[in-house]
Amino acid sequence: MYIVDDIIIEKMKTKIKIWIDEAGRGPWCGPVVAASLSWNPNSMPDLELIQEVWDSKKLTKQKREKLYKKLIQASLQEQLYFWVWVVDNYTIDEINIRQANKEAMRRSIIEIQRKIPKELSEISVVIDGRDNYVFDELEKKPLYIIGWDDKVSEIGAASIIAKVFRDKLMAQYASLYSNLGLDTNAWYGTKKHKEALREKKDISGIYRTSYKPVKAIIEKKEKVLVHIC
Repeated sequence: MYIVDDIIIEKMKTKIKIWIDEAGRGPWCGPVVAASLSWNPNSMPDLELIQEVWDSKKLTKQKREKLYKKLIQASLQEQLYFWVWVVDNYTIDEINIRQANKEAMRRSIIEIQRKIPKELSEISVVIDGRDNYVFDELEKKPLYIIGWDDKVSEIGAASIIAKVFRDKLMAQYASLYSNLGLDTNAWYGTKKHKEALREKKDISGIYRTSYKPVKAIIEKKEKVLVHIC
């Protein structure tokens, strides 16, 4: 509250939008990652950065990583707020990918709200996708939009952070399981990836065993050779 010439003026809350995107719903292994992000309306990033952060899927790997570093730096300067949450493959198998994705988003929403100053607390949430989740932690249901990575800079930025963050995690797995070609197939069901997974022993602990192609390999019966004398 402020008192000016004996008139009490209540400080108006600044509205702020949290934008959310995820990475890793389709791959056969590893976690799903959700990133929540909002520009700081009182200290916006440079216009050049805002214009650069469009759909991460249309950027080269090198460009994404460069922008990722710029976004982290902007966060350190409090020009934006963001949070990333990771849900591992074991949880995905337990509750399914849709619910795991919701949990990643839910936790990222909780944590980013801890970072946003109280004077910016009139919050609304926008999610890139069609899942239509409802979160008990929010007073209002999120707005869902589809394919706006290249139309809204905040979604583009969240997309970049989620994807690069997950890529860095998966790069560590790629170094451990070099025979699977994880560094070239983006962990999806590519031809090379399928060829590397022939038997149950090829399925490591990072795989989503509830996914049909992976499950089929695990449940595949070994051929028994019968010799007729």
